[in-house]
Amino acid sequence: MRISAERATVVLTAVTLAVLLALAGRAAAVQVGDQAPDFKLPATTGGEIRLSDFRGKQMVLIEFYHADFGPT
Repeated sequence: MRISAERATVVLTAVTLAVLLALAGRAAAVQVGDQAPDFKLPATTGGEIRLSDFRGKQMVLIEFYHADFGPT
C-alpha cells in the first residue's frame, strides 16, 4: 500500500505530536534501543490512530523537540 507524500507528512506530524503529548507526563524514561510505548491520538481524518497500527507494516519516525521553542 502506497500513500502520498502529503498524507505521510500528516501522519508523521500527528505521530510526533502524539508522542510529545503522550510521554509528557510519564515518569518512566525510554532508553536508546527500547521499543516505543504504544499510544493513541485523534487522527486528522477522523477516528483514532495508534503507534501499534504501524508495527510490522512500515517505518515510523518519532521526532522529539525541546518544549520551549523560544530563543535560548
